Amino acid sequence: MTTTRAIPHQADNTTGTSASGPATARAARALLRSPGRRPANRHWSDRYLPFAGFGVGGALLFGPFQRLLSDLSTPLPPAPPVTSAVGLALVTAVLAGLVQVAAVAGPVLLTPADARWLLLSPLDRRAVLTPAVLRAAAAALVVGVVLGGGTLTLLGIPDHGALRLAAAGVSGGSYALTGVGLAALVQRSERAAPWLRRIAGATAVLALLSGATVAAAGGSVRPLPAVPLSAALSVAGAGALCALVTAVAVWRGLTRFPARPVLDAATRLSAAGDAVVALEPSFLSRVAENAYWRERRPPSVSWPAWPGPLVLAWLDWRGLRRRPARLAALTLSTLVPVLLATVWPDRPLLFAVAVLVLGLAAASAGAGGVRRETGSPALRRLFGVAELPTDAARLALPALLAGAWLTGALGLLELAGVLPNEGWVWLGPAAAGVPAVAALRMARRGHIDHASAPVVMPMTGSRIPLGWLTWSLSGLDVAVPGLLPLLLALTGPAAAPGPAVAAQAALSALILSGHLWRRRRADRLPRRS
Repeated sequence: MTTTRAIPHQADNTTGTSASGPATARAARALLRSPGRRPANRHWSDRYLPFAGFGVGGALLFGPFQRLLSDLSTPLPPAPPVTSAVGLALVTAVLAGLVQVAAVAGPVLLTPADARWLLLSPLDRRAVLTPAVLRAAAAALVVGVVLGGGTLTLLGIPDHGALRLAAAGVSGGSYALTGVGLAALVQRSERAAPWLRRIAGATAVLALLSGATVAAAGGSVRPLPAVPLSAALSVAGAGALCALVTAVAVWRGLTRFPARPVLDAATRLSAAGDAVVALEPSFLSRVAENAYWRERRPPSVSWPAWPGPLVLAWLDWRGLRRRPARLAALTLSTLVPVLLATVWPDRPLLFAVAVLVLGLAAASAGAGGVRRETGSPALRRLFGVAELPTDAARLALPALLAGAWLTGALGLLELAGVLPNEGWVWLGPAAAGVPAVAALRMARRGHIDHASAPVVMPMTGSRIPLGWLTWSLSGLDVAVPGLLPLLLALTGPAAAPGPAVAAQAALSALILSGHLWRRRRADRLPRRS
């Protein structure tokens, strides 16, 4: 007969202080993962396989690492002044974005099961939360090291390549760890967390604006001064000290970390996990939309005495007016293509894809009403309006947003000298109708049809889910062919934009006419009850 010894504790469901140590939490996790076997009874292969994996991985990476060290012995010239300045601005914006994501998601993030079963148990709160903090630190370290390496390639390696690479990696990793650590410290406070999000967002905005200003200045930018090795090592040392102080503060605060922020973060993770497992990306957008309006009480306004289609379109305009942050983000995103084109001038496909994706995002910001009606068919029937006039009225806002965004982005590209000649801004109004039609098509996708028959490949016999494929291509099947003149003009050889503007305007008119003709046919078909 096996007896179970009770664990003495004095626990509080809010702070979780307990007399049990880290070994108790580790044993509880092992018991939950393997209830039929004690943690001590591990087979020899359980210890051998991780070491063998590390050994094989090290042997495979030894050759590339040795070649990297040999390449570091040769000096690397810095990037051009404009590219270096804009690249540093992008690195700063990405680092601020990392802190923003950590502050929104919560770096102290447990799985929903651990949050429900272990967090509110008498186990030591620090032992329960330590694995989550280590995962967040590892992710921040990887991102920071990559950013540090990118900064080093921008500034160049005049001498001591190995030391400069180590200093860049330590600097990037330590400052990323400091930012995520600050996000972990303010996660416990409902008042401090919004301030960190605002500071990180303002830093990213200032970095993007600075980069766009430098890109517009062009050849008048002076070369950046060379960074001496002592300064690089000093920056790395200061970053390591900041990361160490922040890590100690986080470690000491885990003992009495409140449970509510961790539970809220676990709830968000559960929603994201459900969307991934069920292959329903639209579920996340609906959760975010409901959470946004749940915290706000917009004023009630009576509907105007207009015809039905205009009233439905007016709802989209009023909903967008109540989201000023979305309009500000769309305005700021016009800087992304010019920044990408300045940092990577030899890759026009990169900023062309950015123009396509962000133009679609701008048009989709005005299609919220269509998404709501797609999720509620009864609401659509209650309106009792025809398809053709409704779509004609609702196309105005997405077309206006897409046209304004494309005009601004192309104007900045032309101002920075990325696009030769003049007249590129006219491609924005000429192409405005295509993203609008694509945005309405994307808004009507609804849920993924998992019951559809899969496509069997004749050569390999593999099965491709047709529902997921159809959902992914809806909208893109209109946007990519419809914006082909614009994309070819951006990625092709330098030429006057006049022919591209004419071809894009004709193609946009054709796509708009075809879309409205299809909606007219839908009006003539009998409605389903």
